[in-house]
Amino acid sequence: MLSLPVRALLCGVAAAALVVGCTSGRGAQTPQAAPPAMVTLADMKNAQDAQAQEITRLAGDVKAMDAQQAFLVAEIKNLSEQNAKLQALLSEAEGAARSLRATLVSPESRPASPFVPPPAPALAPEPIPAPAPSPAAPAAPPSRNAESDRIFAAALAKFRAGDDGQAALEFTEFVAQFPSHPQAAVAQNHIGEAYYRQRDYRQAIGEFQKTVDGYAQAAQVSEALLKIGLCQRALGDVSRAKASWEQVVKQFPKSDAARQARTLLASRPAARQ
Repeated sequence: MLSLPVRALLCGVAAAALVVGCTSGRGAQTPQAAPPAMVTLADMKNAQDAQAQEITRLAGDVKAMDAQQAFLVAEIKNLSEQNAKLQALLSEAEGAARSLRATLVSPESRPASPFVPPPAPALAPEPIPAPAPSPAAPAAPPSRNAESDRIFAAALAKFRAGDDGQAALEFTEFVAQFPSHPQAAVAQNHIGEAYYRQRDYRQAIGEFQKTVDGYAQAAQVSEALLKIGLCQRALGDVSRAKASWEQVVKQFPKSDAARQARTLLASRPAARQ
């Protein structure tokens, strides 16, 4: 039998060993809890990187949409100017027609000439034969300017109504008949725009190039070059589109087309349409 002091000593040693074992167990578990915290931080960093890439992509898309909106605003402005010109031409034609109607008098409204009895026939002199009536003068043909304005207005109405195929045909007829008309370059650009809206980009490039090669109006030539670049971008030829827009900026730096070209050059290349 162990004495009471010896039993107390053994109990103290056992208690100390138990405390040391528990302390060692907790210390060994601490390093195993660290890896989950490191993995969570890595996941958070990857998520932040993905969000930054998505924000960059969305910013590029917003720039491209801004460029397209600027192009549409300029197109609306151009159409408004053309509409104002057509309204002025129409008012002028109506005024001329009213003036012409005011000067014409129908035969029924003319006053009748007073009856004059014929003189008594003379005995000696022979009667002088009456001169043959002169042939009636042919009616004057319509003014060439009025005819050209009529054809242009009809083609423009088709274009605005969305009948792009018929509008292209009528504008082509207008350019063929009146190549030196002040609106000939505008009509040629409308031909290219009609094909562009039908997604016939190669034909549209050819029509816009006719404006560049055949006319000298800065506004129309710069617009044609800008839209050639849009057609090339739609065909996936981004390098040529960039070259076309750079040509606009270089040759016509103060034009509306140059402003739009700078916006397109600064934006992220758009996907093929």
